[in-house]
Amino acid sequence: MSSHSTGFSTRVRALRVASGQTQGELAEAAGISERTVSDLERGLRTRVYPATARQLAAALGVSNEGLAAFLIDAGGIHEPGGSTSTQVVMPPTPNRSALPRPLTRLVGRDAELTMVLGLVDDPAERLMTLVGPGGVGKTRLAVEVATRSEERFPSGSYFVDLSTITDPDMVIPSLAAAVGLQPDAGDLALALAQRLGEARALVVLDTFEHLVVAASAVGQLIGACPSLTVLATSRESLRVRGEREIPLPPLAARTSGAAGEELAPAVELFLERARAVLPHLSIAPEDIEIVSDICARLDGLPLAIELAAARVKHLPLSDLRRHLDHRLDALVGGARDLPPRHQTMRGTLDWSYARLAASEMRMFRGLSVFRGGFGAEAAQVVTTTKGHGSDDVLATLSTLVDCSLAQADADASGIARYRLLDVVREYATERAVAAGELDQLRRRHAAHLLALAERAEPELRGSEQRDWYARLLDDEGNLRAALTWALEVGEAEIALRLAGALWMFWRWAGLFVEGRRWLDAALAAEEECSPAVRQQALWGAGWLAYHQGDYRRSGEVGQEMLRLLGGADEPLQWRNALTLVGNAALAEGRPDDAVRALGHAVVLCEDMGTPWHLATSLLNLGTALLHVGRTEEAEPPFERAEAIYAGIGDRHFTARALIKRGYAHLLAGDLAAAVDPMRRGMQMCAEIGDSWGIAEGLEAVATLRSESDPRSAVLLAGAAEKLRDRISMRPHPADARINRIYLDLARKRLTPEEFERAWVAGRGTALGSILAFALEPGTGMAPDEA
Repeated sequence: MSSHSTGFSTRVRALRVASGQTQGELAEAAGISERTVSDLERGLRTRVYPATARQLAAALGVSNEGLAAFLIDAGGIHEPGGSTSTQVVMPPTPNRSALPRPLTRLVGRDAELTMVLGLVDDPAERLMTLVGPGGVGKTRLAVEVATRSEERFPSGSYFVDLSTITDPDMVIPSLAAAVGLQPDAGDLALALAQRLGEARALVVLDTFEHLVVAASAVGQLIGACPSLTVLATSRESLRVRGEREIPLPPLAARTSGAAGEELAPAVELFLERARAVLPHLSIAPEDIEIVSDICARLDGLPLAIELAAARVKHLPLSDLRRHLDHRLDALVGGARDLPPRHQTMRGTLDWSYARLAASEMRMFRGLSVFRGGFGAEAAQVVTTTKGHGSDDVLATLSTLVDCSLAQADADASGIARYRLLDVVREYATERAVAAGELDQLRRRHAAHLLALAERAEPELRGSEQRDWYARLLDDEGNLRAALTWALEVGEAEIALRLAGALWMFWRWAGLFVEGRRWLDAALAAEEECSPAVRQQALWGAGWLAYHQGDYRRSGEVGQEMLRLLGGADEPLQWRNALTLVGNAALAEGRPDDAVRALGHAVVLCEDMGTPWHLATSLLNLGTALLHVGRTEEAEPPFERAEAIYAGIGDRHFTARALIKRGYAHLLAGDLAAAVDPMRRGMQMCAEIGDSWGIAEGLEAVATLRSESDPRSAVLLAGAAEKLRDRISMRPHPADARINRIYLDLARKRLTPEEFERAWVAGRGTALGSILAFALEPGTGMAPDEA
């Protein structure tokens, strides 16, 4: 195994040397810096972004067969001592907690940056809170700190946007989900400690002020997880033991006046942002004093400064100062109940808003209902009403971006996404309330999200499932906002439809706790809705319970669905109810009951014309047949399921069907026939980054090797357990029974010491290396293949 357990650093260097390239030549071929290559080979870089990994693979001539292992290994370099920081996210999810990558540099915060970097570098400092008013730049500084300190946190650096969360009880589950856990009702502190291991991890909890009642829970979690460091941003401190409060002051608008002194930080920020909208802006020495006056009038608040700087495209500096003075003077006379800095921020926003055209004002107010971000199409749907709206949405959004009233980003596919900063969104909400528009805006927002969710629901089972998952993930905050509104105003059927359409999204995202809460709340709020709507929501609630190991509840939900159906002619809902009942029976050790229920589900599917449901029912039935010893009868359902999944492009379930076919051959005593489908299934999981499937595949290949190479089997089983720890995904009970039988066979062929060493080695080896080993033909397979 030594050739498979070497670190990614060594692997890159060996491939480079073998290709005859210098570090400089490899850097040029891969389109990266020579410093990056050097840092990689010396082990100074702890992770490689996917795009960079692919460029490296191409430049190093990595084969198609080895590409999956190379890319997964690149996600986290093998650490000293055998531990690994490999990050494998359960697909089809992108990194839902990746650090934001700002488009502009941090200005004027050198002292604060140095201080906070020193604090996060100290293992004794476990909880730090950047405290300051809205618009002072807390999030920007936190992101800079996290980005610059990534290499100090081998278990990863994560960003959790709390602005889209309204329930304090969801803070800890959100933190857990950010680091790759699927939070359930178990001990989250223990699961998080296991997930992170001994290597340090950093979590940024952004925008905490509206959830401060959850601060004590965060403090307790930090106490239970020795490797966890939390950096929070908030308008007030968390007030828990061990917290280091770091007040973030506004930027200085004036210097001390000493000769040769550089520009004041606020002035530097103003000029940089002004030149972003007017590149040829000419600044005379006397203009510096005007800019300094402007920044002083804005109390050095970075957001206010950026809003003002955006106007230099249309106003000379002297006019800008005069208009700004007038606006702020008027405000101070009329809003003395606000703190001074809040008066300044509000006055700046008033001033920027007043300079918008009427259609731009309407769109700005309409954007207040979005949480987290939105695309141009969503903005048009939500903000446009009959007779009112923008003829050119992109132009209007561009104007708002130019005025710094909106921020522009891009999603993973390069499509523009927009967002309002929290303080700006709060202001836009006030404007929408004053215009009497907020209620209708929230209704249109919820209708748009409902249409998106219901359109995505069937697509999550098809060939474009990854793309649709990513679309829903982008709108995670908006989905929460829509559900919250629907339940608050008594639109329970909308909440029920929305939650029922999102259960598979929550399953993939690992948001079991959150998903079950939304479904339970919606089900409790709406008793008189359409039976089909209620059945869909129950179906989702049953499956989320199943994946949390709550098999009793899953079976109860199935029985409730059957009672609600009565004698109704609804074959799909009958099939769904029987599927829950049958799988719960199988998990609870009642395989005969499972075969009856799941066999009936297949019969119902045959004439429905819904191939995915038929394939899944066949897969379920085959699994149940295996566990009553009817292995020959299990093979045909698995073969049909595989063919159907392949036909509709669902690679995740195609891989699962292949692995199940392998189990059928294995239990029938045909070890040689089991090898190919299991290896193909696992290869498919590796290609799509399916960590759930990879864990199942590792366990499957371990069963193949339990007799011919018991050490290899134990090593793979240990690696699978480590991966399951990382994603908090329980094995399916039926598969787990098979795996235990074959792992016990391997255990009998090894001494206790040999078993323990192999298990520890498997848990400590980088996943990419484990994959290469598991997929390698001729190693540890059947004796006649060796």
